[in-house]
Amino acid sequence: MRTVADLRAWATRQWDRNWREWASTPETAGPPSWPLQPPTQRELAADPDAVALAVGQWRQLEGEDGVTLEWVERTLPSFGRQRLPSRAHLSGPAVARLVGESEAWERATGALAHLRHAWPVLEQHPAATGAVKPLATLPEEDLMRLMAVLGWLEANPETVRWERELPVPGVDTKWVERHRALVGELAHAITGRSRGLRRIGARFTVQLPPEAEGLRQFSVDLEGLRTLDLRAQRVLIVENVVSLLTLPELPGTVAIHGMGFAAPTLASVAWVAAAEQRYWGDLDTYGFQILGRLRAALPDVRSVLMDVATFTAHRELAVAEPVPFRGGIGYLTAEEHRALAVLRVGDLRLEQERLPAETIRQALVEDACRAVTPSNCSRSDHAEPGPRRRTHT
Repeated sequence: MRTVADLRAWATRQWDRNWREWASTPETAGPPSWPLQPPTQRELAADPDAVALAVGQWRQLEGEDGVTLEWVERTLPSFGRQRLPSRAHLSGPAVARLVGESEAWERATGALAHLRHAWPVLEQHPAATGAVKPLATLPEEDLMRLMAVLGWLEANPETVRWERELPVPGVDTKWVERHRALVGELAHAITGRSRGLRRIGARFTVQLPPEAEGLRQFSVDLEGLRTLDLRAQRVLIVENVVSLLTLPELPGTVAIHGMGFAAPTLASVAWVAAAEQRYWGDLDTYGFQILGRLRAALPDVRSVLMDVATFTAHRELAVAEPVPFRGGIGYLTAEEHRALAVLRVGDLRLEQERLPAETIRQALVEDACRAVTPSNCSRSDHAEPGPRRRTHT
């Protein structure tokens, strides 16, 4: 027989998967009913006290709002006629209460009710479901700011402003930046227009090879990258800008600061896609997450200094990763998965900048000299005293 504790575990799984959809339609949505598997004669005979306790807990739970139980009557040898719970029905608020998320439920559904009262178009719009999660943590004063911003955008549909220019009392530029996605989705649903607030997009720092003439380092947006007339043999994408600024001389290599999760957009740059690509990111869960997303866009990209050997050799420089990513990461090689597993054992991270300069120089120059035209890379570029440590990329 299933217990109330079993119900709570099941409800937690249902909540994690479905609560946004439930909250967007709170009057009608909720989890499917759940069979409780009433005890058999054998189960009742094995531990009648445990069954009696479980049935008592079900009766107690049935008294709570949003919980309905179906009961069956069975005649069991040696125990006579028994009334047993057979199926549980829970509303969305009841699940929230059962898993300790009542505050998130009430805040999200309350905020949605305010927004739908002001803009009925949100009643059936998918943007409402997408807004549930941020609304669940939005303080009341920020809800008022959100409604003021949406009101201004609705009243000024033809006005195009930078988000830092928004003339709404009580709303500063930092607030708009923090709530950019929420404002954008709801504004689009309300006005039917994607325009309204402009933002400065990602700008990539680019470093040209040592053999390039003229300006070698500059900053440019994605569209600017697309228009550059470059014929790069090799492109090295780095996660941290300081790492790019301190790179050794890499023949035939255009280096780009990938701007974190903006890195996959580089797949739309023709000369990047045509080159041999490398990625050098932090040895932490987010570095590997970026690598996985980048490889989904650029399938042939290879990682550099993101292996078990690099981490093991410099483990004393690792620190705790403050908020590790716990989810699955796709598109990694077997060696990258091994490195990720090692990091996750202690929730550790090893940042690029902490690696010794000589380790960086040797690994990157060796890799560059293997990849580019031999005439561009003399023996002195990669000859090093002592044994070489091979990277596993």
